[in-house]
Amino acid sequence: MAAARLHLLPVAAAAAEAGAQGLDWLTAAECRRLQAITSASRRDTFLAGHWQARALAAQWLRLDVGRVALDAQADGRPLLRVDGDAAPLHLSLSHSGGWLALALADAPVGVDIELPRRVRDWNALARFVFSPEECRRVDAAGDALCAEVFHALWTLKEARGKRSGEGLQPRAARAVTAQPADAANAEALGWAFGEGALALALAPGTRLERADGVPGTPAYWRFSSAAGDPRERD
Repeated sequence: MAAARLHLLPVAAAAAEAGAQGLDWLTAAECRRLQAITSASRRDTFLAGHWQARALAAQWLRLDVGRVALDAQADGRPLLRVDGDAAPLHLSLSHSGGWLALALADAPVGVDIELPRRVRDWNALARFVFSPEECRRVDAAGDALCAEVFHALWTLKEARGKRSGEGLQPRAARAVTAQPADAANAEALGWAFGEGALALALAPGTRLERADGVPGTPAYWRFSSAAGDPRERD
């Protein structure tokens, strides 16, 4: 059975740990990307994610962290390397509101965290990427729970797109519905977090063996084809 680990970390603390290592651990490509980032907060997020990816992968693989590097797959997903070769681990990263979410697994994985910075028209955003059934759930939630339901479903969409490598494509996203599931048949887990949500999409049959810093008990989900023709909503 495949295994996964999920880590939730404050960006500030993770960036401080990364900064204590100097910058020699970055690849030339990462150095170029870092130099192009002018925002201090974005630099911190970049360093936090790239260092923690190495450190936590090395911990899992029981290797010296200096042997682990971070690259990118052709579809843009992060790629871990050990001594230059692709590592036997999949990685996904997400950040929002000063928090870093990092998932590792020995099968494809996707993670997303969303902490809203302002109130938006959640129903209008839902119609852009949600299936008709999911839109009805957001509509039915009412003003008090609308944002909570929206973010639970949005993070599931994002995590699924990261797991597959297709990203969040509106037309494809509208053709899929997240359905509640039992733990044995789940391919995604979701948590309420702050004013937003956190979601983890796993390959079917993957077991979450660690969830460091993640609050509460997850809700379990599976993905199914949406009813109706998504072209009707273009």
